[in-house]
Amino acid sequence: MGSLEGQERYVEAALRLLQFVEARRPTGRRFGPDADARWASFRGDLRTADRIELLIRDADTEWPGAFGARTVYDLRAVAEDEPFGAAWPGLDPVAAEELWRRIRGEAAPAAPSEACRALAAVWGLPLRPHPLEPIAATDRLIVAGPSAIAAAIDAFSTGTALDWADQVIVIATPPAHRQLAAAAIALVNATRPSRILAATDDLAPPAGARRVVSDDADPRDGARARS
Repeated sequence: MGSLEGQERYVEAALRLLQFVEARRPTGRRFGPDADARWASFRGDLRTADRIELLIRDADTEWPGAFGARTVYDLRAVAEDEPFGAAWPGLDPVAAEELWRRIRGEAAPAAPSEACRALAAVWGLPLRPHPLEPIAATDRLIVAGPSAIAAAIDAFSTGTALDWADQVIVIATPPAHRQLAAAAIALVNATRPSRILAATDDLAPPAGARRVVSDDADPRDGARARS
C-alpha cells in the first residue's frame, strides 16, 4: 500500500502537538522516564512505530479528531472513533525510530501560538500575522488559510466564553491545512471535533458568519470561503 501525501510530516506534526499538550498538563504517560519504563514493561515485540501510533490513538480519543489521519486526509470511509482506518499504510520502522529520538531531544512548544508555528514548519508553511477583529461568543466564523487558522486558534485560546467547535467552520482541502485546523481542538483544550470541510463539500454558512481568509489559503478554499 502506498504512503499518503506527506505522511511523515503528518506524524511529526502530531507528535509536536502531543509534546505541547503533555507539557501543558504532564501525565507521565507519553514522554519521559516514566513513560519509557512503562513502555519497556509491556512492549514485547512492538516497535517504536507501534508506540507512536498508540500515542496518536490515545490522544485522538482525548481530543476527538485532533490527531488522527482520518481528519487530516479526509478519509470518508473511516469510523469517527478510528484515527487511521484501512488506508493507513503504517510507519516505516527506521524512520519512526529516528523521528522519535529527534522529537524527544527537542523542547515542547510553550504556547498554542508556538505549537501552531511548529506544526506549520513541519509542513513547510510560513505563517504570517493575520489581524482579527475581537471575537464574541455569538460570532460565527468561516476560516480558510493556515495563517488565518493560526490567528483564530490564538484568539480562541486566550479568549473567554468562546467555543471553537460551535463557532468555527474551517475550509481546508490540503492535508497540511487540515492538520492545523484539526489541532485546534487540542490547542484550545476542547472536547468536540473541529468542523473542517473541503472546498468541494456542501456548506450552509450560518447567517451573519464572518469570513476570515488569509492570503496563504489554497485558492479553492479561499474562493469557497468567500463565496
